[in-house]
Amino acid sequence: MVLYEMHTWDHVMAVIICVFAPIMAFTARKISTEEIKLLPKDKIRLYHSNGLLLIVFGLIVATTWRLPNRTLASLGLDWPVLNVYVFFFLTIVGIFYFFDIFFQYGSRRWRERTYKERHKVFSFVPVDKNEMLHFTFLAFAAGVGEEIIFRGYLIHYITYWTGISASGIIVACFFSSALFAFLHGYQGVKSMFKIFFLALMFCGIFVYSQSLWIVILVHAFIDVFSGLIGVYLVRELGEKQEEEGG
Repeated sequence: MVLYEMHTWDHVMAVIICVFAPIMAFTARKISTEEIKLLPKDKIRLYHSNGLLLIVFGLIVATTWRLPNRTLASLGLDWPVLNVYVFFFLTIVGIFYFFDIFFQYGSRRWRERTYKERHKVFSFVPVDKNEMLHFTFLAFAAGVGEEIIFRGYLIHYITYWTGISASGIIVACFFSSALFAFLHGYQGVKSMFKIFFLALMFCGIFVYSQSLWIVILVHAFIDVFSGLIGVYLVRELGEKQEEEGG
């Protein structure tokens, strides 16, 4: 990594990301954790609004980075450097995600338990192909926007203060990952720990590849695949309830 000088607008952006965003997330968490039943049109509108918000804020962050004539490539929007460390972290992500999916959906009993837990909190999970189509837009918007903000921008900003030594980069990775997990607190404590671990692995991929493209693609793939599983889960358990009711 390269240590870049930070300017006034960088500090303003850092305050928005590290202070105002967590405060807003915390105050909205009570509403998010209540059982809210959304109509399909409301859910699709939520996908679009959240996706556009992530894209717009990602563009604002990228523009802030460009103000002192820094390149987007230096932010991480450059071709990745492939090496053994990148493949190591990718492998860890794949193994972790595989077992996470397996222990949630590997048996009928586990799927029913996951459905009950998710149904209380994840009222915005897609339940059919139409919703999944719109959810895919949100998944890719999150992959692009969140990676630019939390991996590309925030790690560079924190290393400005901690230095680009191994310990400085580790601190930056832990802080950005913890903040990223906290902002996903509406998904529950268990999910926060999973997200924190995956975010750390994303940091490793970013640092060693010197690029955001791999983590953007992996992030979007995980979100899309999780949405597809949600559609399958709702369909399977819905059919089961119909059979039992009939």
